[in-house]
This record gives sequence, structure tokens and C-alpha cells, in this order.
Amino acid sequence: MRTPKGASTESGATMVSSDLTVKTAWLYYVEGLTQEQIAEKLKVSRVKVMRTLAACTADGVVVTTINAQTARQVELERALEEQWGLDAAIVVPTPSGEEHLEKAIGHSVALYLDAQMQDGMTLAIGGGATLHSSIAFLSRKHLRDASVVALVGSLPHSQWINPSTVAAKVAEAFDVDSYQITAPVIAHSQALHDLLWTQPELMDVRKRAAQADIALLTVGEMSPNATIFRHNIVPQSFIAPLKAKGAVANMLCYFIDAEGKIVDHEVNGRVMAIDLEAVSAVPNLVLAAGGKRKIPAIRAALKAVKANVLITDSDSAAALIQPR
Repeated sequence: MRTPKGASTESGATMVSSDLTVKTAWLYYVEGLTQEQIAEKLKVSRVKVMRTLAACTADGVVVTTINAQTARQVELERALEEQWGLDAAIVVPTPSGEEHLEKAIGHSVALYLDAQMQDGMTLAIGGGATLHSSIAFLSRKHLRDASVVALVGSLPHSQWINPSTVAAKVAEAFDVDSYQITAPVIAHSQALHDLLWTQPELMDVRKRAAQADIALLTVGEMSPNATIFRHNIVPQSFIAPLKAKGAVANMLCYFIDAEGKIVDHEVNGRVMAIDLEAVSAVPNLVLAAGGKRKIPAIRAALKAVKANVLITDSDSAAALIQPR
């Protein structure tokens, strides 16, 4: 796969953060990394690291300890990175009301995409409330030779819950082409599912997704409140039998167990989405999810795919670094 214009050729995703200045100070003063090591992690010059550290001292961010409100978030980010083998974690403060959580994480997702998406890059993206909430915060810009690929099929009634809507609107924000899985999210039968994937147009979408530079997805829990059940993408009557098979989460409408494995239920054979194994092979995979009720689902998702970046909230981060 070609390296996008302007992208780093080093392996691994660029380390990101809720506050890169504080993270630089944390890496240097708390973890004892050298300036060269920090520059490599952040994909910046050593001179920039030196200037950032000098500014931290001058501005009072660093005294004898790191003195900033975001220090706790950075501490959680580093703990997540260590425990889950992430290239980077972004932790946002948990809002006072749960109804604001998706927007808080969505805002961080938008900032991440604004910073990471460059000319020549392909973004493969799922659906769901968290990712949809990021659209309102995206900066409008024009990218050349870039594209957005939907990872999940479509719904006949095009509300915000339609997974393909997220891909189309993100592509619109970046003024690039989008590629859709023009088939229902759940096919009526395994035979129809298999037949649909033989269509050249859908085979092309699958190929483009496999060659993406960034994959962005979220995860849902196994409850009637989850988007997939609340909006009847999958009937709520499936919850009990899926749980009986060990399902604790859904990713791209596939149902997985606590170890991140696809459960043995017929609905998984009818999902019109790029398979998790292919998505996991994308070089920069970003998982965005939060909320205490989603902790088992997030843990399962981190086992199901090799995430490079996790975007979550502080309460969820604290729970995710605790032993099960």
C-alpha cells in the first residue's frame, strides 16, 4: 500500500492526546523518556520537543510536579496505552450528564480526523450514534485524491442511524468521494448475503476498505438501549438468544463474545459489513466509545481488533485499566 503524501513512513500511529503539551511534559518528567524518544513518538522534531518543555516550565505547567487540569487525563491515557498495547489514547473528561457523552467523544473524534486525514488517504468508517455525533464538529476542507469507505451496509429509511449516512457526511465534509455497501445491513438469508458479495461493485468496496489508511469504528452493548436494537436494525427478540451464545457487544453489526470472537448465531452470517479480520488489518485502527454500561463491550472490542488508538472518557478509562 502506498504511503499517503505527507504521511510518516514510520510504523505505528502518531501518538495523540487530549493535551499534547501536557503529554510531552508527562513523558519527559514522569516517565523519563529522552527528547529523542518523545520526538519519535509524537512524530515531531527534537527542537519542537525542547521548545514545548521550555514553555511548560515558563508557563507553570511543570513545577516540581505536572500542574495542569489535564494531567489526570494524560495519566489515564498512558495507563490505557500500556495495558492495551495502544499507540495512543485520547481521554476526554466525562460530562456531568450521560446524554452529553456521545457528543463529547464525537468532538474528540472530529479533532482527530481533522488532524490525521491528509491528501491521498482513505478512511474506512462504521456507523452509530458516537460517530454520527462527530459530523457536526468536522472542519470543512478539500482533500485531494482521498476517499471515505462505509464499513456497513444501508437501511431503506435514511435516518441518522443509517450506517452509510456517516460515511457520506464525512466525505462531504472533506469534499471527497464516498463508497457505499449498497445492500441492507442484515440480508434476509445467508445465501443472499453470499450472493450480494459476488457483485463486482461490492467487491470493489471491500477491496477499498482493505486498503484504507485509517479505520474508525465504535462498539455497542447488548441491551435494548443500544442503537442496533433501539432502532430495530436487529430485532430486540434476538438479545436473549445472542446473550445465550455469549454475546457481550456488537461491532459493525457483528456480535462478539467477551474474548472478541464472533458468536455462533445465524445473524452473524447475514451481516453486510466488512469483516472484523479485514478491518483489524488496517494500519491505523481507531476505536471510539465510552460509558460505564459499555465497559464489557469496549473490553471485547479491544480483543476483537488490534486498535491503535482509543478515544474514550475518563470514567471509562479508569474502569478499563482495572483488572476484570
